[in-house]
Amino acid sequence: MTQCTFCNYRDAGILEQQIATKQITQPQAADIIGCNKSTVSRHMSNCVPRRIRESMKPEPVEVADLNVVNALTTSHQTTLDILQDSLSDRDRKHALLALQTEIRQLDLMAKVTGQVNTAPQMNFMVNPELVRLKQVIIETLRPYPKARLALSDALDADAKESNDGGQ
Repeated sequence: MTQCTFCNYRDAGILEQQIATKQITQPQAADIIGCNKSTVSRHMSNCVPRRIRESMKPEPVEVADLNVVNALTTSHQTTLDILQDSLSDRDRKHALLALQTEIRQLDLMAKVTGQVNTAPQMNFMVNPELVRLKQVIIETLRPYPKARLALSDALDADAKESNDGGQ
C-alpha cells in the first residue's frame, strides 16, 4: 500500500474529481481527510500525474523475433546510406530528408536505450509552500541578523546552483 495519506483515503478518486472540477478546494479536501493541506497539494502534484501517465502507457505487444534496437540500428544504417548516396549525387533535397530522418531515429534510439531522460523536470524553488517556508525561517531569524544573512546567502547560492544545473 502506498504511503500517501490521500491515496489511502477510501474516496480518494471522488475527492480528486471534485478538486479537479473545482467543486471543492484542496484545503476542504484536507479537512475531509483529516490531513494537512500540503499533503493534498503533494498528492495532486505527484500521485495524480504519475497515475495518469501510467494509465496512458500502452500495453507492450510482443512481436515474434522483433528486437527494436536491432531494427533501429538497421534503419539507421539504411538512412545513412541514403544520405551518403544523396550527397554523392548532389541531391540536396533528398539529403536533407535523409538527415531529418536520421535526427528522428537518433532521438528515438536515445529514448529506447535510456540515453535521454524524458521525465518532466520540476523546479521546487518556485513551489509556493517552499517559498513560504523560506520566508518563515528568515522572519524567525530576524533577531539574529548574522544567522539570517548567512541563511539567505546559502539559500540564494543553492538556488543559483540548482538553476545552473549543479555546475
